[in-house]
Amino acid sequence: MNDGPSFEADIWQAYSQSHPGQVQALGVDLWNGSLGAMQLFRDATGATFPLLLNGATSPGGNVATLYGPYDNYIVMNKQGIVRYHAANVWPHGNRYHLNEIRGTIDSLVTATVGVDPLADTRSLRLSVSPNPFRASAAVELALPGPVASARVTVLDLAGRRVATLHDGPLSAGSPRFAWDGSGADGASLPAGVYLVAADLDGRRLLRRIVRVW
Repeated sequence: MNDGPSFEADIWQAYSQSHPGQVQALGVDLWNGSLGAMQLFRDATGATFPLLLNGATSPGGNVATLYGPYDNYIVMNKQGIVRYHAANVWPHGNRYHLNEIRGTIDSLVTATVGVDPLADTRSLRLSVSPNPFRASAAVELALPGPVASARVTVLDLAGRRVATLHDGPLSAGSPRFAWDGSGADGASLPAGVYLVAADLDGRRLLRRIVRVW
């Protein structure tokens, strides 16, 4: 409940405006799923996002059985596959990490973009999997033709380059690169949200990636 105002403003309202119809938020009352408890939650947080009644009680579902009876944050894709589960990473009482939650959501709703609005990037693709990741992530490009100047890097959210995965020409096809979460000096980088950037003959593709412990 303490995180309700941030969740309301930074997730529900934010994505309702930037990606209308793409993000559904469900608040689950894990204690008793009663209408009274839901109203108390609304009053305390000002929440306007939908709430899932009886999501954790035996008549209403098995949320608590699957994910535990404590505060938790879960991101699922439209197929119902869990892409982020805070309880797998953080202990009870310290599970609301907005950058990780939003980073995972962004990886599901944000399309690959190019910095040049006139450049045709429809035939170019950049993908990252798994996302979020712990030990290693695969970065894959889809190139319809050869690229004379290609650089694939990892940036922090301030735009600083923290790792270089490739720097040089690339042939047409689906080149893959691995990132183990280490920086340019070989040291392991902290958990958080990063950007994978592919600069291809003057065009840039970006994809958010989330590293968890």
